[in-house]
Amino acid sequence: MIIQNTTPIRVEWFYYIEGNKTKLNWFLFEFSLEYYDAINKSAGLEDYRNQYGEQYIAQFCAYLARRMKESLLNELRGRTKRVIFYERYISDFYPNHGSELDYALNQLAMDAFETVQSRCDECPQRCLFDYMAISSYFDEQPN
Repeated sequence: MIIQNTTPIRVEWFYYIEGNKTKLNWFLFEFSLEYYDAINKSAGLEDYRNQYGEQYIAQFCAYLARRMKESLLNELRGRTKRVIFYERYISDFYPNHGSELDYALNQLAMDAFETVQSRCDECPQRCLFDYMAISSYFDEQPN
């Protein structure tokens, strides 16, 4: 669905060439937005937000969403029974964080993913059902 993006996350971060404007990458863009919002609403992450700021957190959310692509593809192609959220993806981006913060960020990522995935049935684009098809939403999204 076309969304009002009020975050520093840029849609261009999810494709490099026209052929990458797939429904799967659109789903990952939506996931990054939901994850960003979840981080901003989490009372327990106030220190984290103060330490890093909006732009850096936006870059992290986009990074994690893009990094989740392989795990999501494994589930969609039947290689795994579910999408796997690896805490190491977070610790790769933030190597000096403690495991408690990594765990909290990973839990929020799982919740954000479930929220976006639950909207797929009602969305006319149905990103996860035809995930390699080109999405017109990239071109319709205002910059």
